[in-house]
Amino acid sequence: MNLILLGGNSINNKKWIEDVESCLKPLFQSTTIINYAHWKAGEGMIDLDKEKEKLAQTAKNLDGYIIFAKSAGSLVTVKAIFEKLISPQKCIFAGIPLNWARKSNFDINAWYKDYSIPTITIQHANDPLASSKELSEFLSQLTTMVKVEELPGDTHDYNEFDIIKKLVSDFI
Repeated sequence: MNLILLGGNSINNKKWIEDVESCLKPLFQSTTIINYAHWKAGEGMIDLDKEKEKLAQTAKNLDGYIIFAKSAGSLVTVKAIFEKLISPQKCIFAGIPLNWARKSNFDINAWYKDYSIPTITIQHANDPLASSKELSEFLSQLTTMVKVEELPGDTHDYNEFDIIKKLVSDFI
C-alpha cells in the first residue's frame, strides 16, 4: 500500500510531516509528501484548490493509496474527495481544524455530507481549533465513516509519534 502525506498550513508543518513520514514509512510500500506552494513562496495561507490538484496528480499515478493529513491537509483531502478528484482506500487525519475552516468560509458541511471513505481522526481533547467532542458532534451529523480517536492535550501539535504509528498500523 502507498501513503500520501499532507501537513498543516504553517511552514512549521514541513519538518513535522517529514517526521511522520519517517515514523510511518515501514508500514507502506511507498510514501509521498505533498509540499505546498505557499511554503516555498513564503506566503501565509494555503491555496486549497492548488493543493487539491497537486494531490489528485500524485494520486492518479498510484495503484491504491491511503492518505495521512494534518489540519489544513485534511481539508485539501476532503475537498478533493468531495469533488471526486481522488478516491483513497482510507484516510487518517490529525487535528481537523473545524473552527479555522468555518472562519475561513470553507464549505466543510458539504464536503463531509455523505463522506464514504473509512477514516480515523486523531484529535486532542482540547485542540484549540476543535475539541475532540466538538469534532465528534459535527461529524456525527454528516457521516458515519469517520471515527474520532481522542488523545489528551490542549494544543494543535500532534507529536505523539508512537501513538500515531500504533493507531495507523491498527487501522490499515
